[in-house]
Amino acid sequence: MTEAAREGVARIAATFNYLLEHRHPEGRGPYSIPEISAGTGISESTLKGMKGGGNDNPKINTLVAVAKFFDVPPDIWVTDKPLAEVLIDRDLHNAMRDAGIESIALRSRDLTPENRKLVADMITVARKSQGLPEAPSAS
Repeated sequence: MTEAAREGVARIAATFNYLLEHRHPEGRGPYSIPEISAGTGISESTLKGMKGGGNDNPKINTLVAVAKFFDVPPDIWVTDKPLAEVLIDRDLHNAMRDAGIESIALRSRDLTPENRKLVADMITVARKSQGLPEAPSAS
């Protein structure tokens, strides 16, 4: 195996192990290999090989399916961005979309800094009127 291939295998294993450690529902531990296998249709032996660095050539469909299972972008396997940053970006995007605030953010993009502050102040007033804290906790 070439040095580049060894680096690729190590990167896939590190990324997979990072996902196992950091991408699971709050209040429970990491997913098991059988759970991931059931959720993706990928064999347990293939997943174990990815986890331990023994799968030196996973198929693109395997990488995409695992990324989808963990709700991360498929390019997580090859990005130069720190994995924590990729996950924060993904979670922020999902939270904005799920909360219906994406359009507010997009419409605020071209506003001057002063007008963006006005929008932020209006949101603070609206939160207070509902008895909510000024800003939600970052979790």
